Amino acid sequence: MAVSGVNSNGLNFTGLATGIDTAKIIDGLNKINQSKIDSLKAQQADLTTKQTTFVQLQAKLFDLQSKTAGLARSAGGAFDARKATTSDSTALSAAAGTAAVPGTYSLTIGSLAQAAQVSSDGYADPNAQIKQGTLAIQVGSRAATTVTIDSRNNTLQGLADAINTAQGDVRAAVINDGTAAPYRLVLNSTQTGASNTISVTNNLTTGSGASINPTARTVQAASDATVTLGSGAGAIAVNSASNQVNGLIPGVSLNLLSANPTKPVTLSVATDTDSLSKSLQDFVTSYNAAVGFINDQSRFDASTQTAGVLLGNNDAAALRNDLAAAISTTIPGLGSAANRLSSVGLSFKQDGTLALDQGKLDRALSGQTGASVGDLKKLFALSGTSDNPGVQFAFGTDKTKPSGAGGFGVQVTAPATRATVTASGPPAAIISINPPNNSLLLKLNGLASSDISIPTGNYAPDELVAIIQQQINANAALNGNRVTVGRDGGGRFQITSQQYGSTSTVGFAGGGALGALGFTGTETAKGTDVVGTFTVNGTTEAATGAGQTLAGNAGNANTDGLRVNATTSDPTSAAVTVSQGLGSRLNTVLNKYLNAKDGRLQSVNATFQSRIDDLGKTITKQNATLQAKSDQLTKQFAAMESAVNNLKGLQTQLASLASTKSSN
Repeated sequence: MAVSGVNSNGLNFTGLATGIDTAKIIDGLNKINQSKIDSLKAQQADLTTKQTTFVQLQAKLFDLQSKTAGLARSAGGAFDARKATTSDSTALSAAAGTAAVPGTYSLTIGSLAQAAQVSSDGYADPNAQIKQGTLAIQVGSRAATTVTIDSRNNTLQGLADAINTAQGDVRAAVINDGTAAPYRLVLNSTQTGASNTISVTNNLTTGSGASINPTARTVQAASDATVTLGSGAGAIAVNSASNQVNGLIPGVSLNLLSANPTKPVTLSVATDTDSLSKSLQDFVTSYNAAVGFINDQSRFDASTQTAGVLLGNNDAAALRNDLAAAISTTIPGLGSAANRLSSVGLSFKQDGTLALDQGKLDRALSGQTGASVGDLKKLFALSGTSDNPGVQFAFGTDKTKPSGAGGFGVQVTAPATRATVTASGPPAAIISINPPNNSLLLKLNGLASSDISIPTGNYAPDELVAIIQQQINANAALNGNRVTVGRDGGGRFQITSQQYGSTSTVGFAGGGALGALGFTGTETAKGTDVVGTFTVNGTTEAATGAGQTLAGNAGNANTDGLRVNATTSDPTSAAVTVSQGLGSRLNTVLNKYLNAKDGRLQSVNATFQSRIDDLGKTITKQNATLQAKSDQLTKQFAAMESAVNNLKGLQTQLASLASTKSSN
């Protein structure tokens, strides 16, 4: 017997003494065990295929959830999309956010905001040497930028290059005006607005070069934009440091392009029905992709005798039924023109997918079917109504439960307040405003203003009220935060933040005009947040105030995510009725299946993975058992062959002895 090699199956024998094919015998003896392993692997592969199919389905449901969320959102969703158009696109463009209220507005642009431009006197040569030292350039109250001029860059062009390299709030250029001394340094502010003038601290004093005054001439004065809303005595005029005007019309950003004080421009804000139509189309596509996938994976192909992976799967069948049930119901409280899917041209096909009648959808969105966009929003979104105009439903989340007909009780125990600073004493009958006592530095809602300049003059106190309010509200550093200026019953000046809540603050950082207005500069004030609770079926659920918004706390059984706006100035109560539209109901179903913590698909995937892992362990154990048995049989056959070989050797020896004895 000879050993020809060793492999994973054990020893390989050639020239066996017995002539028996031991490898074939071992394979035959292990065939039953191997068939068990193959069966386990087939089960594991089947489970992996099903798990992968559910993962693919989950991805489609996540896409459906994202498309549904835009329709189901109480605020800022697809039904709140707005578009703004103007009668003169060369004078005004606008962008409307979801908070914009549809309507038509008349605007007159009196002037555009301009950036300051100054220039030096003329020089005959842009490369003529100038004096050396430092130049500090400041725009308004912004940080100054200092540039250094030495023997390497002490020319007009070198100074311009140094200013541009410093990347401050001005840009510099050397121009040629064609005169006898044509080369001038021109400084251009990067910031528009009347308060953003260019000032220079000139310390270019050393060396033999020529002196230079960068602000010798005013090329263009810094100025604010002026725009008027409406006309006549009730028109509202505002100044803006930039040509981007925010806050004049809530939710609308205005871009002023050209001024014409005699030509009003009409601005129209309306629902963006094109965007809304696309959102509904995307929803249908995504819904059909999910349901169609379940249908495809649940079929039996008679021609190939092949069953779909999800055929007979209870989870897939339950999901398909839950999706259909969520959107096939009728929404109570809405008229027949807006209370079901067919209101917007949607209907179920025989296979459970949705069909879209685009013509009917277009008619519904344009108001031709008797329902408003607001009604259609209630068809899909979580919505609410209140019996108290001082307490209004704002929005809810997917954790907010519907209230039922009785509504949720809202108790406002303390309304929100705004910060108001009142002067320590009344002003004089005639207030004289003169430099340097003509400025204020205000601290408003956590922001510090730049210098607020009051025009020089003699004023009656009531005249200054409007001037101060306008100057504060036009201050760019306050970033759109606004105030109301007035006087109390004793004639003292009052400055009130227009913001409500604990983030509403008013104070001073200085200013020469404080004394003339009756302020000491130490006055400060802070607003308070609304305080209240929700009541559901006699049980109180906690709420947290932020400004005028009262929000249900996380974890509340019913009012988690509910927001109401309490604009009342006195303690009050209200009943807020919350209802779920079709999109909101579908979102609830999707959350039940997709929640990462306890969603049904998370459980399904975990079950599959557990079974796959258990089979893997069993397969590993069976393989080890099979290998051990193969090794044992191999050793036994090797021992047998060795014994037979020894016997044959003994036989040969005995035969030899017998032959020798015979010959002897």
